[in-house]
Amino acid sequence: MARAMADSEVWSIGSIDPMTEEMNPTRALQSRRLQACFYFTGVASLLGWQIILSFTHSFDCTLFLGKRFAGAGWAFWCSMAYSLAVNITQLVLTSRRVLSRIPFAVRWNVAAICVALSLIGLLLCHIYTTPDTLEMGFAMAVACVSLTGAASGIWQACAFGLAGCLSPWFAQALMFGQGLGGVFSSIIGAAFSTSRSGLIFSFTFAAVFELLGIPIFYQMIRNPIVQEAGALKPCAPAESQVTPSSSPVLTRARSSREILVQNAWPQALTVMAVFTVSFTVFPGVTSRLSPGARVPVLISLFQIMDPVGRFAPKWSVLRISEGYVVSFLAGLRILFIPLFIAMQRESLQSWAQSDVLQFAVMVAFAFSNGYVSTLSMMLGPEQRGVSADEREPVGTMMSLSLVFGIWLGSVLGLMTQVGVQDVNTC
Repeated sequence: MARAMADSEVWSIGSIDPMTEEMNPTRALQSRRLQACFYFTGVASLLGWQIILSFTHSFDCTLFLGKRFAGAGWAFWCSMAYSLAVNITQLVLTSRRVLSRIPFAVRWNVAAICVALSLIGLLLCHIYTTPDTLEMGFAMAVACVSLTGAASGIWQACAFGLAGCLSPWFAQALMFGQGLGGVFSSIIGAAFSTSRSGLIFSFTFAAVFELLGIPIFYQMIRNPIVQEAGALKPCAPAESQVTPSSSPVLTRARSSREILVQNAWPQALTVMAVFTVSFTVFPGVTSRLSPGARVPVLISLFQIMDPVGRFAPKWSVLRISEGYVVSFLAGLRILFIPLFIAMQRESLQSWAQSDVLQFAVMVAFAFSNGYVSTLSMMLGPEQRGVSADEREPVGTMMSLSLVFGIWLGSVLGLMTQVGVQDVNTC
């Protein structure tokens, strides 16, 4: 009994990395192609938000002139709108009944199109908003960011659900791909953050890139690994699994709530904690650090170090297979919150403006965000008690927990500004 209890506290990555797995050449090629598709999907599913994040300072200072709306600047409301929309869509998609009624291809393709449209809408807001129409432009920009969040939420739920059916290493590919999108957008942001033509190019390019997710999807579904796994079969609602001649206790498929409460909650809570801490201070508090000219560099540094952390589990020496250790690391990250708040509120002190301090804190903050969240997303569908046919909903629930952490952090981020002097850092 004691041994069983000890084993129940460990969640291990049981699947072999498809990139190093010994297999025949044809199978290895299929695996590499599929993993490449997951890398691309990771980039595309978050690129819209990453581009918006990279141009946060441009929207805040160039478009909205550093103005605060209802006590907070663009960076806070932007992350709030995005995270709220992501949470609503992913909460809906945790229902196995909903999944059974909306074809997988429809969810995926509509999401790609809507992300592209939202980026074009934001670009038009930036071009046509004038100082006389700031309020209207702000409302339209928030609406476009909300559409980005809703579409990204659908896309990420599809991608992590599919990865959950196949292997945790495909979830790692998604997480690393999202980080690569951050590196790309950080380079663009650093180069073109003050250029109108650069902004037009960046948002247009990103919109076209999102649409490439549609042909990539059809490459994925034709891959024999996906077809053999039956990962894209319609998800049957729980009630349809009951047969008159057998016991419902033995044959009824568990609901998403039952799976979460009974087995999936440890890593769902862990990944939520990671992003709650991150979005409490990023990008909102970060965008208010002094000097303001350093803010785009700090955002770019986050987008570079975050994917390094996401790639780190590829190295065996940094691979952690015990769930409680990953959860402990997520808990330690709460120390970043008072540190960032202190740097903002003591912005006139020399120590708070130290470039060495700000860069060192951002490196640790960004690396740990990518590293701990990726470990948690990989462990999620592999937790004990989760059956093979439950891995897709668990992957979706892990994605929901991630974005719920983003929303919760965004709410807490607004609270960090209580009592802060209204200073235009632009």
